[in-house]
Amino acid sequence: MLSKCGFCKGTIFEVVTKEPHGSQFKVCFVQCNGCGHPIGVIDYTNTSTEIDGLRKQIALFQSEVESKLSRLEHKLQ
Repeated sequence: MLSKCGFCKGTIFEVVTKEPHGSQFKVCFVQCNGCGHPIGVIDYTNTSTEIDGLRKQIALFQSEVESKLSRLEHKLQ
């Protein structure tokens, strides 16, 4: 069973770091990727390093997948 956004029923979520107006610190919002509706908040100081590491791993994985797809496409041609 997938979690769904309570606003648009989307099933893809993201973590976005923001500094709320009037605040002196950053927080990480867990929000719907489709409509931006927030569903939770995570403390920035405990997660920012972890999130940055995950983003780098995702970017590396995406690059590897794109490279492999390109080689496969070349072989199929």
